[in-house]
Order: sequence, then structure tokens, then C-alpha cells
Amino acid sequence: MTICGLDFGTSNSTIGVLHNRVQTMVPLEQDAQGNWQTTLPSALFFGFDDDEISFGRQAMVRYTQGESGRLMRSMKSLLGGSFMGDTTQVKNRFYSFDEIIGFFVGSLRQQAQTFMADGSSLDSVVIGRPVFFNDDDPALDREAEAHLAAIAKIAGFRDVSFQYEPIAAALDYEQQVKTEELALIVDIGGGTSDFTLVRLSPERHLQADREADFLANNGIHIGGTDFDRRLSIAGIMPEFGFGMPMADRPSLNMPGHYYHDLATWHKIHLLYTRDVQRELQSFRLTVSDKQRLDRLIELLKHRKGHSLAGLVEQAKIELSDRSETQVHLDGLFTDSNDISVDSCTLTQQLLEQSLQRDVEKIFLALNETLQQAGVSAQQINTVFTTGGSTALPMVTACIDSAFPDAKQVAGDLYNSVGSGLLLEAVKRYS
Repeated sequence: MTICGLDFGTSNSTIGVLHNRVQTMVPLEQDAQGNWQTTLPSALFFGFDDDEISFGRQAMVRYTQGESGRLMRSMKSLLGGSFMGDTTQVKNRFYSFDEIIGFFVGSLRQQAQTFMADGSSLDSVVIGRPVFFNDDDPALDREAEAHLAAIAKIAGFRDVSFQYEPIAAALDYEQQVKTEELALIVDIGGGTSDFTLVRLSPERHLQADREADFLANNGIHIGGTDFDRRLSIAGIMPEFGFGMPMADRPSLNMPGHYYHDLATWHKIHLLYTRDVQRELQSFRLTVSDKQRLDRLIELLKHRKGHSLAGLVEQAKIELSDRSETQVHLDGLFTDSNDISVDSCTLTQQLLEQSLQRDVEKIFLALNETLQQAGVSAQQINTVFTTGGSTALPMVTACIDSAFPDAKQVAGDLYNSVGSGLLLEAVKRYS
């Protein structure tokens, strides 16, 4: 029996295996500099010309280079919604969302088997899951896990089980713990923010039954893709007409749903239709700033919405360690001589203002985790953070303020959960 731990993330995914009896995160893809990375962007591209499906960075490159096709990202966000059983049309065929996610999960399994190079088949997997796929509906939450289990089995796994992602991160961190600690695990990923309160120690690490050590789990469906959307709406979408009044009725603004869809990865493709083009051309007759609306029309005409979303995501990352950054919008319009647009400056201050409400909700859920266990902030020995969005300065500042006496430990932003899932798989299946 060959085992693995699989972290299927909203933005990035990893898979860990026992390679030559050593716990190893699988190198999945080379980046633009030719370096192998253990993270694979959770993206796939259906090529219309060759009918081939690409994954990860390759999918993004094919799309941004202008190949004809359909790009999909943030697929995990489909789980837990009332529409997760729906289908979508790709070229002349309809696929269920389960099938699409299955293509991606299957590619991870295949790459891991290729990496092992011994002909073995990965049969057993522990998959990470958020504390809540759906914050408000327990039935949809259970259904989401059932969907993901069925997807994994279709992808070739025989034995499928799940572990909460923050618990997996806790197991990864426990490998470096020297004495007993009461630790708060903060995992802010692409789609969710999850928390676990746990007692850790070298001795506890060896115990088979750890249920009593995990004092509370909680989470909320807010993460990095929500941050991207907030930043885009606040700093980028006004350049395309968001919030501008109509010339004939100044009390009315340009409808906002186009911009909210454009700022949401899994909704962008809905704007690439003739109907939307006709609607926008009609609005062009009455808007107060035709130049800004022309940018939106041209952007959608050439299907550059995902490229814009990628620029916003990169700007958010850059604002983790600098006060401002430039988003070069002119590169989106190389196919048009009629559109003029300057670079857009985004600041850390704007980022913090746009994320304020979401971060407050995240830390309210974090405090609820402590309340579940009857533990005060002063009792926490360590706060262990993982997930890309924990690197944002306003998030680290909130953690420092809430837990001034606790030791702050930053884990591997993208591999801690996957590493912990592999540890859990070793325990369950060995």
C-alpha cells in the first residue's frame, strides 16, 4: 500500500509521499526561472485548438499567451456551494465540476507516481479540508466532503480520508516542539481561514489517540481570493468604470455586478459573451466617462480578465513587504491601439482599508475558537501561522496585538498543511 497526503488548495496545491522511506513533498512543476516547486497553482486550461488540458503554471502561461481555450482557477471554492453539482460548457461538451476537479486531482496523483519512479500506485490518501466548506449549512458542508471523496476515488485512490487543514499544520509544527505547548494554529489560505487550538509536545506526538489534545476547531469562508477581490474593487476597477455615474442620471452609477464578477476568478468567464458586449455598448451611450468603459469592453473582448486578476494577486503579494506597488495595466491592451491607460499605484494603506472588514471577521472567528475551549489569549504559548495570507502586515500586526506574550512561529506558507497530511497518512495507513 502506497500512501500520500494531498492538500488541494483554492490557490495552490501540494502532495507529499514516502519516497525511499523519507517523507517528501513532491516537486510538481518548474517555475519561470526553471526551479522546481512543490506547489502547483490550482488552475487548469482546456486548449480549444489541441483539446489538451494543462495544469498549474503551464495552464496560466498558455492562457496569458493568448491561446484559445478556457482557464479555470479557485475550483475548490465550488465545493460547499449549492451549485457544486452543476455543469459548465467547455467548447462543445458539458463537464460537471466534479469531473473538472477530478482532472486536477488526478494530475497531482499522476505526477507523484511519476516522481516515485518505482512503478508503485498511490492507493491511500489523507486529504486536507477546511473546518467548514460552508459556514452556514451543515448539509452542504457534508456534501462537499462527500463530493471530494468521490472525486479522489475516481482519480484512482482506493482509501480516502480527511483531516482538518489546521490540524495537519499543527502536526507539522509539532515536529519541532521541544516542550509542552498550548498552540494556536492560524491557517489563512486562498479560500478559508481556519484555526485549531491544540496541546503539543514530543511525548504527545508519539501517542496514537490525539483527540483529547485538540481543544477547538473553527473557521470562516474568507481567504486570499477574497482579499484579491477587495483590492481589485477598491484600487483597479475604478479604472474600468466602477462607481462612475450615468451622464443622464447622475444619481445612478454604472451597474457594479460586472466589476464584482471580473474581480472573482471563477466568475470571470461569464463576462466573455456577446450578450455582455451588447449590454456594455448600450451603457456606453449614457455613461459619464466613455474612455473608462471602453477599457472594460476591450478587456473583455480580448478575454484579458484572468490576466488582470493575476496582476492584482501579484500586487497583493508585493504589498506584503513594501508600501506601494505599480500595476501595469497597459500590457493588457497590446492588441488595441485605441485604448490608453496608465499604470495604477496600489498602496499598503489601500490594501488595509479594503481588507479591514474581512480581517475583523477572521479575528472574530479566531476569538470564537478560544471561547469554545474556555481559553484566554494569555494562556496561549505559541501562535503558528501558515497559508500565504498570514504574511500580510495587517494580519501579523493583528496577531501580535491579540497575543503579545505568545511566541510567534511562521511555518512554511505553502507546505505545512501538506506535510502534516502526510504525517497523518503514515499514522493511519502504515
